Amino acid sequence: MTDNLFQKIVTNTEIVDTLSKYYDFEIVDPATNSNDYFFKADEEITVIAEDASGGVFALFHSRDDDSLPVVYISSEGQAGKVGRNFEEFLKIMIVCPYWRDLLKFSNDGQLSEMIKAQPFLVDDTLEDFPEIISVKDKVLSALSLNDVVNPVEMLHKSIVSEPRVSIFSLEDEKFESLFNSFVVTDNPLWKRKM
Repeated sequence: MTDNLFQKIVTNTEIVDTLSKYYDFEIVDPATNSNDYFFKADEEITVIAEDASGGVFALFHSRDDDSLPVVYISSEGQAGKVGRNFEEFLKIMIVCPYWRDLLKFSNDGQLSEMIKAQPFLVDDTLEDFPEIISVKDKVLSALSLNDVVNPVEMLHKSIVSEPRVSIFSLEDEKFESLFNSFVVTDNPLWKRKM
C-alpha cells in the first residue's frame, strides 16, 4: 500500500504542489542513507519528504512493508512516529494540517490538552488559508482516502503506540519527543478568546 500511495502522489504534480504549499510536505527522492542527514536511527529508514524548516519525514522499517510507520524528525532535535503507516499519516496531515502545533500545545503529550487546542488551531488555519477545507477534500479524493473523524486522537495514539522510535544526533544524543509542554492558555490570543 505504501508504494502504491507514494507513486500516486509523485505522479500527480498538482498533488505534490498542494502537499508542499498547504501541508509543508515536500516530496524528495527516497533515500535510505540517513548519514546524508543530521541524525541516525536504530532501524533502517527511508526519507520520503522534507519540510521548510529542515525536518524530514521517513518510513521506519520495523515491520512489513504494508505498515511502515512514518517518523517525523525535526531539525530542532525532536522525533517521533506520526503515523502507524503512510496512509494513516497522510490522513492526519491532510485533515489536520496544524498537527505540529497540536504537539506543541500538548502539555507533554496530554490528549485532553491537544483536543482543547484544536478549535483554536482550526480558526488560525482558516484565517490563513480560507480554502483549506476544499483543498482537503480535493486531496483526499485524489488519493482515494477517507476523511478522519478524530485526527487528534489518531495522531496521539500513533505517537504513543509501539513500535517506539529512537532517533539520535550524529553525536549520539537521543532526540526528544515531539510533544511539547505548552498549554492553550500559554497563547495570549487564545486565552483572550476563552
